[in-house]
Amino acid sequence: MDKKDIMFFCALLESAERFAIVRTIDAVKPVLEIIGAPDYEKEMDELLGLIKNNIHFEVLEVKNE
Repeated sequence: MDKKDIMFFCALLESAERFAIVRTIDAVKPVLEIIGAPDYEKEMDELLGLIKNNIHFEVLEVKNE
């Protein structure tokens, strides 16, 4: 993800019914961690798909714990 898009991306996720928390992993690299409630996995996938229409990003890893 481009660094200039991080603020917008975080605002979109945090405003979406608050079912996810977003945090940066590295102060230098534009890598984010999204912590979401398991009950909202489908909604999170749909939201990320919609956001990808405007912001280019890549999902590096998905953990289902």
